[in-house]
Amino acid sequence: MKRDAHVYIFGIGSGIGQGLHKRFLEDPSVALFGFSRKGSLDLSQFSEKGNGTFVLDAKNPNDLEKFQSALVSKYGSQTNKTSSSLQNTNLVVYFALGDGVFGPITGLREEELTSHFQLNVHSLILLSKAFAPLLSLFRNSTFVFLGSTAGKQGFPESVAYCASKHAVLGMARALREEWKPLGTKVVHVSLGAVATEIWDTRPQFDKNDMVSISDISEYLWSISHLPKSLFVDDLSITPRKGIL
Repeated sequence: MKRDAHVYIFGIGSGIGQGLHKRFLEDPSVALFGFSRKGSLDLSQFSEKGNGTFVLDAKNPNDLEKFQSALVSKYGSQTNKTSSSLQNTNLVVYFALGDGVFGPITGLREEELTSHFQLNVHSLILLSKAFAPLLSLFRNSTFVFLGSTAGKQGFPESVAYCASKHAVLGMARALREEWKPLGTKVVHVSLGAVATEIWDTRPQFDKNDMVSISDISEYLWSISHLPKSLFVDDLSITPRKGIL
């Protein structure tokens, strides 16, 4: 498990998270931990494994509690031998979780709205909370929130999605200030259209006009190699044609 960086990616089951996880598998300098409902290992094995993909349903409170407990078991307290060995290790966390809810507000169902915010907002807050007590154990920490251009402007028939992505932007900005005394980097990436399956139900958009998953994965991977003194706040990425 001892590598120059411990990299956590949440949401590796599909889309950008899956592409990013694939890119990091090519990086021998990291210990890599991936999480999704499609993971191959139970969370009970997390504290024992050096690498792997783990089953985690970010909308399930029990899974989030199990992850927080497993994280403490893995790294222990600030006074044990495990923690002292981490002073030469970086922590990098990517939040690639999220889904899309689209359509006129008149057709938005309450249960659909609740589920959407549980995944896109609540889970990110609770996962960030799980890492918070451990930040001082690592040499450097970087958290990357994958947001959207919908987090900075509005789009028709996207009220729930825009609201959740605005929340992600606010979350990242708040944590950036809260964790600044610890030297923790918090990066928010406003993503334009990336050719993921989220567009499959929206035939009015052409995936050929979008950023490819492999290209965005390469870019996001590079964030993990930012120089120590360089702090990046908000990044904006769009396809060649701009916001579609």
